[in-house]
Amino acid sequence: MARMTLRIPKSLHEDIARRADAEGVSINQLVVYALSRELAVQSVEEQRARFESLRDRFPKEEAEAALKELLADRDP
Repeated sequence: MARMTLRIPKSLHEDIARRADAEGVSINQLVVYALSRELAVQSVEEQRARFESLRDRFPKEEAEAALKELLADRDP
C-alpha cells in the first residue's frame, strides 16, 4: 500500500473524525471509502457521457437494428 500525507484544516479533520467514529471505522477507512466512491461516481458519469455521445451519433432505428443483429449472433 502507498502512504499519503495531507495537510487539511483542523475543522475538516474534526468533521472526518466525528463521521468515522459515528460509522465505527477508522479515519483512514472513511477517507479511502470517500475517495474511492467519488472516483467511481466520476467514472460512471464519464461512461454515461460517452454513451450518450455515441447514442446521439446514430439514428435510433439504425442503433436498434445493430443491437438486434448483435443479440441474434449471441450464443444462447
